[in-house]
Amino acid sequence: MDNGAVLSVVVVEDSQFFADLAIRILRRSGLNFKSRIVSSRPALQKALKEDRCDIILSDNAMPGLNALGALEIKNNICSKIPFVIVSEDVSQNELEEAFEKGCDSYLPKERITDLPEVVRQVLRASESKT
Repeated sequence: MDNGAVLSVVVVEDSQFFADLAIRILRRSGLNFKSRIVSSRPALQKALKEDRCDIILSDNAMPGLNALGALEIKNNICSKIPFVIVSEDVSQNELEEAFEKGCDSYLPKERITDLPEVVRQVLRASESKT
């Protein structure tokens, strides 16, 4: 992860509060990034097709979209982009399926303050694969 580069983060979240909180926590950690918040299938598809994306942070329980659906969209458009589920509402079965389909990490929302370290770890691991 080049410290001078501006990361592009897509946040898949229907709660403006949690989306804003995640962005504030990442900014306070010193990460240099731009963000785009989406909460629907069409908006996620558009975001991934229109702009470069370095990492996707996705809630699980949203009307009309869950993390598995977001992961499927990501895999169809840009499969190598790291994907992190950030949610308090996800079952063990959903997590297992998500990891089988390419999810890189999971962070419960009650540990949202750990988000910067999770993002850094996932991006480092992604870089080492390439």
